[in-house]
Amino acid sequence: MLLELSVLFFSSLIIGYSGALMPGPVLIVTINEAAKGLKSGFYVSVGHAFLELILVILLTLGLAEILSLKPIVALIGLLGGAFLSWMAYNILKGTLRRKISLSFNVKPDNHKMSSMVLGIFTSLFNPFWLIWWVSVGAIFLLNSLKFGIMGVMAFYFGHILADLSWYGSVSFAMARGKNFISDKAYRTILTLCGSILIFFSVFFIKSGLEALL
Repeated sequence: MLLELSVLFFSSLIIGYSGALMPGPVLIVTINEAAKGLKSGFYVSVGHAFLELILVILLTLGLAEILSLKPIVALIGLLGGAFLSWMAYNILKGTLRRKISLSFNVKPDNHKMSSMVLGIFTSLFNPFWLIWWVSVGAIFLLNSLKFGIMGVMAFYFGHILADLSWYGSVSFAMARGKNFISDKAYRTILTLCGSILIFFSVFFIKSGLEALL
């Protein structure tokens, strides 16, 4: 059984990295929040992991079929698009007005949401995250249930280790970025990130409308 649990853990870890390494909303928000300090950026991934813990519990109880219903997918797509548009607005406003700096006493934007809560909402309103969990994640979870609670834990911890280690590394690099990245270069990176968020928001709203219609 130990061998099977090890295979499950490392398989989950590898699949987790394949998703975490791809540019997406959580990575962009992590980069943005890391300007406040190492902990702020890292807490985005903690919020992300906390939400996934809740989802694993719900999927274990059989919620996968409900989450795959078109009205639910449509709602998440529309709300997700609106939320990402709001994030893009805050990022681009800060960069265009040159109010964003790598100095820790300058906040990247004016939102009052904590980094951990931001990590939860960024994940929750990302349709790709939901699609992954009701497809690949659900399959992994079903396989892990063959080994009881130990199997579920092996799957979950393998998955979140990929997220925490990757986003934590990004957060550390960005938080220490003031030592080797100029504010101009940093604002250029965030401008690109904000522009990408606009693309995500449009795509998510489009997918939500298609599911609704």
